[in-house]
Amino acid sequence: WTFLVPDLICDVANKLLWKIHLDLEAISASSSEVPSVLEFLQRRKLEANKAKQLCLAIMQTMILERRPITMVAKAMDVLVTSYSLSLKTGSYFKGIKTERTPSSVPNVSGPGQATDVFTSRTDGKSVQHEPATGVNSVSFSRPSTYSSSEMEDNCIFEPSKISSNDTQFVGGKVDASAESSTTDNPLNASVSEQQESQLTSPAISPDEMYRSVFAPIEEEMTVEPSYLVAIILEFFRCANLERVKVHPSVYVLTIQLLARSEQYAELSLFIINKVIEPSKEVALQLLESGRQSLQIRKLGSDMLRQLSLNHDYVLLLVQDGYYLEALRYARKHKVTTIRPSLFLEAAFTSNDSQHLAAVLRFFSDFIPGFRSTSDFFTYYNVLNEMSSSVTA
Repeated sequence: WTFLVPDLICDVANKLLWKIHLDLEAISASSSEVPSVLEFLQRRKLEANKAKQLCLAIMQTMILERRPITMVAKAMDVLVTSYSLSLKTGSYFKGIKTERTPSSVPNVSGPGQATDVFTSRTDGKSVQHEPATGVNSVSFSRPSTYSSSEMEDNCIFEPSKISSNDTQFVGGKVDASAESSTTDNPLNASVSEQQESQLTSPAISPDEMYRSVFAPIEEEMTVEPSYLVAIILEFFRCANLERVKVHPSVYVLTIQLLARSEQYAELSLFIINKVIEPSKEVALQLLESGRQSLQIRKLGSDMLRQLSLNHDYVLLLVQDGYYLEALRYARKHKVTTIRPSLFLEAAFTSNDSQHLAAVLRFFSDFIPGFRSTSDFFTYYNVLNEMSSSVTA
């Protein structure tokens, strides 16, 4: 026999060409050495999608079964290292760009044509041999988020007469991008198959690790938060060693788990020591989780300011009642994307006529034409009424 890469054997004596099919599921189930199995699966190219799904299933099973953290860490090392290597070699998004054609293998006349032959390799792993006289060219083609809260709803620091088409959103909402499945439409079924077959690397990205492993486990609440946090920290360690960027959703999940367990001291240390990398998503989650801890909420507001997310920081100050400080910050950093009515409403709610007058004066000086807007007339009349009631 002459072995051809990657899965063909030329039987010169019998003039046959054998195509080998590896049963990846059987091989995965036949060994308890998880890191070795993952390394094997990460080397599969022709069935990259199946190998990837098996790797994700193995990782999820290990965590659900509460395997020792050291064992899970070794498995993480394999997957993160493989992903890092695929990025360096460019194989992660590389696909074979030939058209998908139906694979048909003619029957072989002569002895040995009738059925597929299963043989056992010396290492005990099953291998399926498919006899064929010719092989058609087959292409192998390819198969969190987080949305901010009410902070994003009020934009534009312009007179109300300006049309919404001129509005510029700064620090806008980070929408969770929903992935639409093409398999729901029969017309798109072939497209889905082609995308699946184009995947040439079984490497798993941090985003896929979050969506397929961490998030489902957290949603089902099948393991203790402290155990899942320990696993995620091992993932951070592996990613840091390989210089792989962690998806913000994983950091957000970590904050949620720690806050749920009221481990605010540990969470503070993770933020201060940059174990959890700063980002807008992280800052907004800190603000959300900080409803029960002023220290955590302050870390979130500080992160917004440090990241120069001025729009969001000004909104936060207004919502917390610090509208005068928000005005000073907005003027200093030239934030022009907040509606004046937010500040005016906050000043009116405080029932302080001097503050309302100061806010009106600020916008009259800061925004050309503000005196001709409906906001000015509305709150100017309100101010007169407040002053009259005080005088009376």
